[in-house]
Amino acid sequence: MNIFATLKAYANSFKPVNTRDFTQEELNLVSDAKVVLSQYGLSVCFFMTDGCQKYIPLSRDSVACEGDTVDLKKAKILTLKKEGSDEKIDRIEI
Repeated sequence: MNIFATLKAYANSFKPVNTRDFTQEELNLVSDAKVVLSQYGLSVCFFMTDGCQKYIPLSRDSVACEGDTVDLKKAKILTLKKEGSDEKIDRIEI
């Protein structure tokens, strides 16, 4: 057996595993969405119809700028996963 096959891999980057549109149910829950500066870079702030705000970071390849309004019918949800881990993260791609 290969000694390296059983070792945990470090410094792997997250890779895309899924891209999808927002569902109609998700669209119905959001009254507005804007690009904002967050602790770790740009995120999309979702202003929910119930009055709360929720955030999802932008993907590194997105071309949006702080203050931009996000058209959720054109934006995509990008799910990323790191090899050797069950952890998945979501990003917004514009």
